[in-house]
Amino acid sequence: MAPLAATALQRSPRPARAARGEIGFSLPAELRTPRWARHRVRVTLAAWGVAAEAAETVELVISELATNAVRHTATTTLRCRLLDTADRLLVEVTGEHTGAKDPQRRDAGTDDEGGRGLALVEALSIRWGVTTAGHGTAQCVWAELPRVPAEFSPVGDPAPTTGRAPGQRAAPAAERRS
Repeated sequence: MAPLAATALQRSPRPARAARGEIGFSLPAELRTPRWARHRVRVTLAAWGVAAEAAETVELVISELATNAVRHTATTTLRCRLLDTADRLLVEVTGEHTGAKDPQRRDAGTDDEGGRGLALVEALSIRWGVTTAGHGTAQCVWAELPRVPAEFSPVGDPAPTTGRAPGQRAAPAAERRS
């Protein structure tokens, strides 16, 4: 298995979409926070009737974002938000920006135990990014995922990758044709 290549992150605004469902919650920035966030997301997505496969993907993404915030920032509290639109699920994790740098993908070697979180987020998301929040005192890392897992292109799809910022996946095939 070849190591994942790092890409530079570009700041990008969160997608603006009308919500069918929305939940926000705060958690202390502790080692168990990712587990609590996954549980909260699992219960919420089940109540919203989201397919199990899509829910598992969203759980993994919020877990990675929460883990990064806990491990790599000085935040004491994480604010999480989950938004359900007709065709997308938006996940946000916001922490105080004090001492934090923009998230950076790492070149994880095959024997490295960590360093693959943002690569996973990128691979599983339609697009993701980071924005400044809280009047410039906080940082929000977000990911937009398909509500229905079949929206992802199969591995090896020769979909065009031009015209998108690092950290963003190509649009689903139906949107590329528009």
